[in-house]
Amino acid sequence: MTLAPSPAPSSNAPARKRLTAAERRAQILDVAISVFGERGLGGSTTKAIAAAAGISEATIFRHFPSKDALYVAALERRTGVGSAHLVRVLEDHAERGEDEELLRRLIRSIFFGYERDRNLHRMLLYGWLEQGPGANTRMWERIRRTPLIAFLERYVARRQAEGVFRAGPPELLRRALLAVPIQHAVHAKLYGVGGKGSDDDAVADFYARLLLAGVRADGPAESTAAGGAASGVSTPPARHGRPRPPVPDMR
Repeated sequence: MTLAPSPAPSSNAPARKRLTAAERRAQILDVAISVFGERGLGGSTTKAIAAAAGISEATIFRHFPSKDALYVAALERRTGVGSAHLVRVLEDHAERGEDEELLRRLIRSIFFGYERDRNLHRMLLYGWLEQGPGANTRMWERIRRTPLIAFLERYVARRQAEGVFRAGPPELLRRALLAVPIQHAVHAKLYGVGGKGSDDDAVADFYARLLLAGVRADGPAESTAAGGAASGVSTPPARHGRPRPPVPDMR
């Protein structure tokens, strides 16, 4: 069987737009995040990324000296995207003392981020597990400098100074505020379990109230004795001679 020859391309066909260096770099990073999110750093190759982007491997190396450099640049491109606007919104709530609304907006934004950018968060999970402690420390230092994390640490320390949040290392309280919504987002948005059919707004409302009750200076842990007396439940006395160990300073 013979095949008819393909028609000659029309001279009127639009020419493919040539990307600028900045546009090509952005394209490579976006494709790299998708590939890293599917295969992890160890399972990804620059050859596979080039194929997915429809370019040569040499083109990647004109923009990035190595796969590791590409990974770091991809992380920096998307980590913290949109957080500057979110921080401004959260700062407004903080100025008005609206702690519950601040937490609600924070939690809802975490849910949205994991749903919108699953590949980035899969890439991060792969990274934490594949890298050694030194690389993880460097990655965390980059994340910690993002506007959102920096704001949360300032916010917690300020509310502690004002006597609203309980005493303790500010970083531990900040971790507590992030741990619950992130864990929920990982299960619901990445794993697809435990969150199907749930209303993100209702979940955010619940977690905001729960977390605020836990970090407030008049929260359950600091009012156990008063609550026990009111309810008739006795509180075990402290053991003399065995002081509680100090909470480690994680700053």
